[in-house]
Amino acid sequence: MTTNCIGKTPRQAREILRTAGLTPFRQVLDRASFARAWPGQTAPNAVLIPEIVFWLMALVALSQNSMAAAVAEFWACVRIHLPHLPLQPVTEEAFCLARSALPLRFFLRLFADLVDRFRQVFGSRLRWKGRRLLGIDGMDVELPADPHLRRIFPTPGNQHGAAGRPQGRLVGLVGLWDGVCYAFRWTGLTVSEQYAARQLLGRLGPADLLLADRNFPDLATFAAILRRGADFLFHLPSSRFLKKARTPTPTGRSDEWYASLSLSKTLREQHPELGPALRVRILQYQRPGFRTSWLITSLLDTQVFSRDELVDLYHQRWHQETFHREWKYTLQLRNLRSHTATGLLKEVLVQLTLNNAIRWIMTEATGDDGRPVELQFLSAKRLILASLPAMTAGPVWALPMLYQELLRQIRRHRILVRPGRTYPRRWDDRVRPKGHGRVAQPARAIQKEQRHALRI
Repeated sequence: MTTNCIGKTPRQAREILRTAGLTPFRQVLDRASFARAWPGQTAPNAVLIPEIVFWLMALVALSQNSMAAAVAEFWACVRIHLPHLPLQPVTEEAFCLARSALPLRFFLRLFADLVDRFRQVFGSRLRWKGRRLLGIDGMDVELPADPHLRRIFPTPGNQHGAAGRPQGRLVGLVGLWDGVCYAFRWTGLTVSEQYAARQLLGRLGPADLLLADRNFPDLATFAAILRRGADFLFHLPSSRFLKKARTPTPTGRSDEWYASLSLSKTLREQHPELGPALRVRILQYQRPGFRTSWLITSLLDTQVFSRDELVDLYHQRWHQETFHREWKYTLQLRNLRSHTATGLLKEVLVQLTLNNAIRWIMTEATGDDGRPVELQFLSAKRLILASLPAMTAGPVWALPMLYQELLRQIRRHRILVRPGRTYPRRWDDRVRPKGHGRVAQPARAIQKEQRHALRI
């Protein structure tokens, strides 16, 4: 590399990068966080220490530019303090070597430490009837077209065949009102979303309510959730559990009923405390313009948890689809650069840790009377980036005031709610072929002329 020293001495370089790096995030990821994640010693003259490597990787996600451009941007901020520094920053090769040498456990510890501290600070807030709302879902991410990655992350089985790029699958457990990713699984397409999701259910607690779409309802998942003392509210496909014997609820309504789901011998041996069968509640509803839908839940009390309330609550699950879009495009998760499986996981961990840090700042901005998901994530990221020069060049005594002004500006950028506005997905109004003569019915109701065309 052309230079590996910032400042007149390596010690001065480390202090500048520690204190004048991404100053707004120092409220969340402080020096103690990195000390817990990396308790070992670093070389006395090292500049690319674990903390600096993390922030450089974070800048790549924040800047939406190339790695070299992100390093140059960071270097420009540092030169505000030290104008005598050379114009050319640390080289990309030196950064890549430092990132490769940093063990995976550092990134895992830092991610887990931030999640634990978020729960300690904000755990009593953002509750629905005393329950923490969680969502679980998966998304696929395209990876660099590298022969080594193709062996670990196969290409999807679509019309592109072997010519397509390898893909990874990220299944996340997220807070639907705070936007924090509490846990995740990073796998290839050979691992199903359902299997990966069940590996995350051990993170649930007695005061949690898990929401998921119709890909996830099955007896093994229900049993694992109830074993943790948590509850579930899932979208139910029309081909599952609807033919079970129906028992009326105390409300006497025809659009909700109780059902008993018998457990297999294997599940009874794994979860003896649940008994031979699970008692669930099934809700039927229909939104204008859509086909009839069903929900299945373990919340059996019809007085505490009314049908209409649960139907409205389920649609809070759509926040997770928004989170996936923000991870892919705002944090550049769709633009992973590493050509090794470990390097990809490090990048994913940095970006999800960065997501949680931004959500922490947004939670502080909302105060006690709002939800972070009601604020604009992209605007929050841009405001944080816009505050970097002032916080880097400003005096230490002004940092608290600058940080409070940042929170006020983030609080002003709320998501505009437009009742009745919808954004139909492609294929939402037509039958989708699933192969082998099978089809999936559309979410939207098919009009008469469409039915006639299908018969023809």
